[in-house]
Amino acid sequence: MNLLSLRYFVEVANTLNFTEASRNLHVSQPGISQQIYILEKQLGVKLLYRTTRSVELTEEGKYLLEKVAPPSFDQIENTVSNVMNTTQMPFLVKIATIPSAASLYLPKIMKNLHEQFSDIEFNIKETTSAHATELIKSREYHIGFIRTQDNFHSLNQMEVEHLELNRSPLVAVVSANHKLASQQKIHLKELKDDFFLHYDSDQSPALHDLLQTACEEAGFTPKTICSGSELLTISNLVSNNFVVTLMPMDMYQLIDSKRIICLGLEGNQLESSISAVWEESPYIRKNTKYMLEILSKLKSNL
Repeated sequence: MNLLSLRYFVEVANTLNFTEASRNLHVSQPGISQQIYILEKQLGVKLLYRTTRSVELTEEGKYLLEKVAPPSFDQIENTVSNVMNTTQMPFLVKIATIPSAASLYLPKIMKNLHEQFSDIEFNIKETTSAHATELIKSREYHIGFIRTQDNFHSLNQMEVEHLELNRSPLVAVVSANHKLASQQKIHLKELKDDFFLHYDSDQSPALHDLLQTACEEAGFTPKTICSGSELLTISNLVSNNFVVTLMPMDMYQLIDSKRIICLGLEGNQLESSISAVWEESPYIRKNTKYMLEILSKLKSNL
C-alpha cells in the first residue's frame, strides 16, 4: 500500500478542496489526483466524488477517513483491509423502490442476501419511480426498483444503469359491477365513454405513457377524472364503479379485492416492466454489486 496516496487522500478529504490540498502539500493538483486514482484502484472502491464545483466523500471514503485520522500504521493497515473487504465494513444496502416491486421482488432478494451476509441491514424507501431514480442519481440510495418503459431511452438520458427484471401485459381494471365485467377480454375502445383514473406524468411516467399510448392506439383520448398511483386508492375508486383504469398484470395481482376484476385487451401488445437501477459509474459499491449478482441469478425465476 502506497502511504503517500493515503496521505494525499486524507488531506483532500479534510479540506474537500483540491486547490487547498495542493497548497498544503506543496504538490500539483494533477499529482494529487493521480495518487488518489491509484489508491482507489488498489482498494477497488471510489473514495471521492469530484465535480467542477465540489468534492464529496463516498461512504467508503468517509469510513476510510474516520479510521485513518489520526492513525497508527497498524490501524491504517487494518482499515485498508476492511475497505477492500466489504464484509468487514458496516454493510448497509439502501433501496428506493416502487410499492409493487417491494412486494413482488424484495422479499426473495433480501432473504438471499441475508443468507450470504448475516450482518446485512436494509434501509427501504417506498416511493415513485421518478423519486427513486433521483435518489439513485444523488447517491442517497444504492439501488432502485422502478417501473420502466419499453425503449429505456429516458433512463439512458438520466445516466443510470438498469437491469430489466420481468415484463407484464397491460390489462383493463374495472369494478365487478361494470357492464363489461362478465367478459374475459374486451376491445379497449369499449371503455371510451368511461371515466379513467390516469397516472401522473411526472411521478409515474412509465404508467402514464402506457395508458395514454394504449388509448390513443385504440382511437380515443381517455376521459381523465383523477390521477394517482396508490393501489389502495385505485382499488377503492374502481370497486365503486366510478372509474376504470389500465395497469400491468403484476400490479393488478397485488390488489386483494373481489370487488374489482381485470380484463384482457384484444389486439393490444403493450407491456410494462420493473427494472433495477443504479448509479452509472466505473466504481460500483460492493454491496450493490452483490445485489446485482443475485438479481441476475434470480431474474429467470422472478
